[in-house]
Amino acid sequence: MTVDARARNEPKSTLQQMAVHDVWSRQYRSGENAAFYALAFDYLASVLGDPDAAPVLDAGCGSGTKSLELAKRGYRVMAIDFSESILERARAETAKLGLGDRVQFSQGDLTSLLHATGSVQRCVCWGVLMHVPDIRRAVAELSRILGPAGVLVVSEGNMRSLQSTTLRWLKRTIGRERASVIPTEAGIEFWEETATGRLMTRQADIPWLVREFESHGLKLVNRRAGQFTEIYVLLPWRPLRRLVHLFNNLWFRFPRLAGPAYGNLLVFRRP
Repeated sequence: MTVDARARNEPKSTLQQMAVHDVWSRQYRSGENAAFYALAFDYLASVLGDPDAAPVLDAGCGSGTKSLELAKRGYRVMAIDFSESILERARAETAKLGLGDRVQFSQGDLTSLLHATGSVQRCVCWGVLMHVPDIRRAVAELSRILGPAGVLVVSEGNMRSLQSTTLRWLKRTIGRERASVIPTEAGIEFWEETATGRLMTRQADIPWLVREFESHGLKLVNRRAGQFTEIYVLLPWRPLRRLVHLFNNLWFRFPRLAGPAYGNLLVFRRP
């Protein structure tokens, strides 16, 4: 099964609507997830280095959650997203927290970045490429703007994780897959209808993604687990969700193995 060129542009329109961002906020920006984000962004701070050095580009900032985590740790952030409606929400939340002087929001498209070649020294792209149909172009653009000795941190879902393989098998077995499932060289794409249009979510082929960045001159210096599983979004019982979050946090701190984990953090540098 394939998706024609016109249909591949539909997710961009869907992502400009607030409905999908509201769903993600309920699922992933909960208080139960706060401990993981604290751990993850403390790790990012150790990777990005001195907060007083060059600003950090938050590529695909959405509601500004990642930008705020960086700003709270003293970083200056250039945050971009192509949806003006979600940028308005991000600006309001940043102002409410008194961090407006540390974060600058502007419109930007990962497949056609306005930044000059080699002009960015530090960049975070968290959970964004999975919704970009033209991932090759987005990878090329992120690589193009990264300057010498620059660092790029990418967070993506892993198609070979225990969660991904188990859920794919289970949905096939019981016939409950609602999305159109399309295998590609970049990973497995899930195209589903939402109230505001079609949305694509890709579980990445992590080795392919690494090779693609390396083909543009970047070097992978670390691959580690993010959240082991996001199954908590399907669990109605709060105590069980808390157990999942506890396991995720322990896995992030100690085994750190990325292979079986759904969330993967990839750290690239330009030599």
